Amino acid sequence: RVFTDFYLNSRPNYVRALLFSIIGMWTACDLAAETPTVLSGTITHVRDGDTFEVGGIPVRLAALDCPENKTAAGKSVTAYAKQFVGLHAECELTGAMSYERVVGYCTIDGVDYGAIMIRDTSCKLWKKFDVFKRYEVKQ
Repeated sequence: RVFTDFYLNSRPNYVRALLFSIIGMWTACDLAAETPTVLSGTITHVRDGDTFEVGGIPVRLAALDCPENKTAAGKSVTAYAKQFVGLHAECELTGAMSYERVVGYCTIDGVDYGAIMIRDTSCKLWKKFDVFKRYEVKQ
């Protein structure tokens, strides 16, 4: 017990790493079964236009490319995204990880978040990372 307490207290990222490992294994199992993993919960924090936290778990929005926070455009996009804090999100995870964030396509109260941000802000579609082809132009 003393060792465990010491280890956990001296390794603040240990719990986060364990959580991401569990999510990664869970995602891998689900993807193998061709059933997408869904992360569902309340948006607790907005980091920027293409990253928010659902129940404290950081989610990088797939296929969305928003300006960085260090720019005026990025600050504007982040301010816009903050209106969604406290709302319910459902994120279909792709199985990828990006800088300790799970990657997924999210809806907020049933409306596609990426589509909202592309329509209402300076965020753009990043076709290369549209792995589920959600935003393909139908011809």
